[in-house]
Amino acid sequence: MRRRFPVLLGSVVLVVSLLGAARPSDATPSSSLTRAPYLTDLVQGHVTINWATTTAVVRGHVMYGEQGVEPCDAHRVGAASTPITVGTVAETQWSATVSKLKHDTAYCYSLYGGPQDLLGAAPPPVFRSQLGPRSTAPVTFAVFGDWGQVDATGANRDQANLMSQIAASGARFAVTTGDTGYPDGSQINYGDLQQTGNNMSAVFGPSFWPVAGASIPLFNGQGNHGESSAALVNWPESHAVSSSGGRYQVDVQCCQNGTKSASYPSEWYAFNAGQVRFYVLDASWDNGNVGTSTIYGNDYDAHWALGDAERTWLENDLAQHPAQISIAFFHFPLYTSNATEATDPYLDGPSSLEGLLGQHGVDLVFNGHAHIYERNAPSAPGMPVSYVTGGGGATLEPVSVCGAPDLYAIGWTPSAATGSKCDGGTKPTSIDHVYHFLLVTVNGSQVTVTPTDELGRTFDQQTYDLSP
Repeated sequence: MRRRFPVLLGSVVLVVSLLGAARPSDATPSSSLTRAPYLTDLVQGHVTINWATTTAVVRGHVMYGEQGVEPCDAHRVGAASTPITVGTVAETQWSATVSKLKHDTAYCYSLYGGPQDLLGAAPPPVFRSQLGPRSTAPVTFAVFGDWGQVDATGANRDQANLMSQIAASGARFAVTTGDTGYPDGSQINYGDLQQTGNNMSAVFGPSFWPVAGASIPLFNGQGNHGESSAALVNWPESHAVSSSGGRYQVDVQCCQNGTKSASYPSEWYAFNAGQVRFYVLDASWDNGNVGTSTIYGNDYDAHWALGDAERTWLENDLAQHPAQISIAFFHFPLYTSNATEATDPYLDGPSSLEGLLGQHGVDLVFNGHAHIYERNAPSAPGMPVSYVTGGGGATLEPVSVCGAPDLYAIGWTPSAATGSKCDGGTKPTSIDHVYHFLLVTVNGSQVTVTPTDELGRTFDQQTYDLSP
């Protein structure tokens, strides 16, 4: 069992450099490009580069090279295509897997549709490959959730600000806590660079994930908004899934607690960054298919009851990877001070998911669902520290259910334009204090979690000593 003692540090200013250079205004990408390049599946020596084009582009490939050592077009890899429809517009989604990368190395790349460089005269984006399995170098990553929402005009200033902060954070990769794309995670909610409007282009619109995604690979988690196969198409994670024996496919769920037979994506897998193990889990259920239970009860019966496929996989993987720092990400919250998206009692306690994670030494849990920020103490000896980070861009919510294990919580009531707090939290005076992401750094046995709001202000920073 590891000790989980927060070490309170003074204010820390992180100086980072942006890997991807900003494009000059005259470096116009091709009009054939409908989704800007973004990265997924940063696992071992692999990364997947994704983008979308008009259907006029019939061939795609990526050129890449080691930054500063060889030309950015030193190597070529072909791309696979998948037809998608965004609203009423037929497009082509492209995916190219780059393999045999050196560990912890910067690479630059360009996209091609046939002979055309789709990024035009723009400087090639740059990313950094994953740490090797024996590396003890620090790893920094971003965590956020409940995002991809726009108003009737297709705008979301707060989310756009937050994406800029993530882009400048120095994170090697990012992990979400679910609910990507509102209201239902469809391709129209994800959108593209051209189309705009109500519930459209809330993720791949030009001021959102394209700002960060070309240089920061993303591991997407499943949420109750977005029980759609679009998530599997848009966020391919094939190496993470195959190397961990996880699951990443549409499955039929039928018909516990009077629910209707329905097809939902199953998304669970694990990967390593250096010696840190990351678990991206599926703890979610569709709001529109409740039957005689609740979304929490249906999720438990589908995923976390004894003998369920996801629980069995997690039990086995945890047993195979002992004695290392382990971190889990899933949507429904173990504990929350929000009264609407409340604590999920089905996941709590020694016999459920919380206990399974605690018994196997999982140190930190990051959840979403409640559109707030919250830090919780372990609910009992041996249980993990948990966070709720649901301030990625969707409509915020207040906190009001105060008390243990909550240590710090803040929220916002949009209708009244007022902030709220629980326990050690500082009551927000403006909405831009509550939209946030978490910047997490693992350095040896110390893990530092730095919540950062949409204007770059940090708060409630904690460092945990996870020595054996």
